[in-house]
Amino acid sequence: MKLALVSPGCAMCCQILSVFGIIFLLILGGLFTAEVEELTGSTEDPVNPKEVGHACFLAAAIYTGFFLCCTCQQLVHKSDTRRARRL
Repeated sequence: MKLALVSPGCAMCCQILSVFGIIFLLILGGLFTAEVEELTGSTEDPVNPKEVGHACFLAAAIYTGFFLCCTCQQLVHKSDTRRARRL
């Protein structure tokens, strides 16, 4: 049964980008939730920074889902490689 949807290199790239995205969005979400002056002090900033923080946390959760999906793809590729060696 073939469950591999993407190549190993593509899965690795997605994992790396997802990790950086998760870290970046968690930091931004925390800063917006804490209403840091540099992010919320201007007239062009969001009206409700706590909602922006929650949106960043939601985006980080979505990136976590992508990370887990790509990790599963890496495991599928490793098991396919092991199976091919046994044959």
